[in-house]
Amino acid sequence: MIPAPYSNFLVASTQASAALIGLLFVAVSIAPDRVFGTGAESTRKAMALSSFTAMANIFFVSFGSLIPDLTFGIMVVVAGVVAASQTLSLLSLLGSWRREGAPVRGVALFVISLGLYLFEIVIGLQLLYGAPNNALFTELETLMLGIFSIGLARAWELLGAPHSRGAFGFITGWLDRKAGDKPDDEGSKGST
Repeated sequence: MIPAPYSNFLVASTQASAALIGLLFVAVSIAPDRVFGTGAESTRKAMALSSFTAMANIFFVSFGSLIPDLTFGIMVVVAGVVAASQTLSLLSLLGSWRREGAPVRGVALFVISLGLYLFEIVIGLQLLYGAPNNALFTELETLMLGIFSIGLARAWELLGAPHSRGAFGFITGWLDRKAGDKPDDEGSKGST
């Protein structure tokens, strides 16, 4: 049973994630070959999969919370396991991230996403086997905001937005250049 103060967030989350999944489908359907075609960049595939996984995870956790008499902990664990396994499937693209010049960013987003889903599984197990309390629901809903941010960021990048903005982009870009995977902007200007 979901405590009443948390139900509004879960209803809004169901609606928002459903709308965002629909928009993601529209964005991918405009040029499906760029994302899923044989010549598609692996980073685009990873962005699409990561974004869809995040939004679907939130959708099923939120929507499942609205089912009366459902053991909510089971729903959270199942959604977390499915999302974690989908995220683990991104490991098959690791070599491509390196060739495409973004291994640090790809690995960092992979680790963050996997960490969020594993934490979700832990919360689900606590809801399943422990005494549900408001602190667990607060943790879960806060975690869901993190998952929303990963999904939205990946969808935004999939649409073509630059991912080099902000502290995260600066740090991962710097690490990629230090690792020799991307030429430094100043170095490449001087060599032309």
